[in-house]
Amino acid sequence: MGAAAHAEDIAAFNKRVDEVVSKASSPQLVTPPKAGPAAAKDKKIVIVPCSMGGEGCAGPARALQEAAKKLGWEALLIDGAGDPSKMADAVQKAISIKADGIALQAIDAVTIAGPLAQAKAAGIKIVAYQSLNKDGTIDVSCPMAKDETAEAFNAGYFMTAYAYKEAGYSLKAVQMRGDEYGIAVARQKGADKFIEECKAAGGDCEILESENFLITELTTRVPQQAVSLVRRHPDYNVFWAAYDAGLYFMIQGLQAAGLTDHGFAIGFDASAPNLDIIRKGGFQRATAAASPPWLGYCQASALNRLFTGAPIVDEGVHTKLLTKDNAPASGPYVGDIDFRPFYEKQWAAK
Repeated sequence: MGAAAHAEDIAAFNKRVDEVVSKASSPQLVTPPKAGPAAAKDKKIVIVPCSMGGEGCAGPARALQEAAKKLGWEALLIDGAGDPSKMADAVQKAISIKADGIALQAIDAVTIAGPLAQAKAAGIKIVAYQSLNKDGTIDVSCPMAKDETAEAFNAGYFMTAYAYKEAGYSLKAVQMRGDEYGIAVARQKGADKFIEECKAAGGDCEILESENFLITELTTRVPQQAVSLVRRHPDYNVFWAAYDAGLYFMIQGLQAAGLTDHGFAIGFDASAPNLDIIRKGGFQRATAAASPPWLGYCQASALNRLFTGAPIVDEGVHTKLLTKDNAPASGPYVGDIDFRPFYEKQWAAK
């Protein structure tokens, strides 16, 4: 293909990138359903976050606790602490106390397949946020994409599109993956898809190096991993990280080493400390997230529908690109609408 043809391809591609980024950044004004079942009575649930040390897990878990209180339910939160054995123990605890429901936060069904199968056999309803399903083990996932990986894949795609545009339509990225989480892998696949399309259009897109990190090592090994990665590639312009809880400690390591004087970072989940960095025009410029508190209420609503036999519906919460221009002026990202009254009205109905 000649240079002129490639020039036409890349011009069309860059225009499409602009449209993707604009759409991903737009306000999300879809509401939760305006009608739904009243609160099921006398229910007991167990909430199992991947790790309360990761804001992407902790935020929805805390919101689900809040929602459960409004529903009049008993809610027990057991921290998975990034340890599959503790996650499995939490599910066994739910079985032993005869819980009515289990809510997983970023824990793939395959990770604790045996205990979850036992819970299903015991008649316990299982809902989740950012948890890959396996053989229908999870009854409902939030956000409610048709495929639980689709939302994450799309976020990986549009975040990488944003990075490409923000870097002047030229992407030379270093990547820190989160292979222990299926959703993080889906985000990476979305990024890979964007880069494939960019190259096909004649664009300048490249992952210089990709390295995995573990949630259990966020405060120990991970900051130095980030430093070593950047030092191996001083010509990078984008630091791509699988989730904000890890990126926060990576940025601390890079700052301590004096390595944030060029390039910028992107992440996922809109963790509160990362939003502060974005608001201040710091090294991280963008993140992608669905409203963490709304995700908690989404799971509560899904459980209530399962308990009452009401139909499962899309609760309205989906993923958005957040930058300094559209992030909340202060505090966490809670979404673009006040979603709580919709649920409170439903649950209080007689």
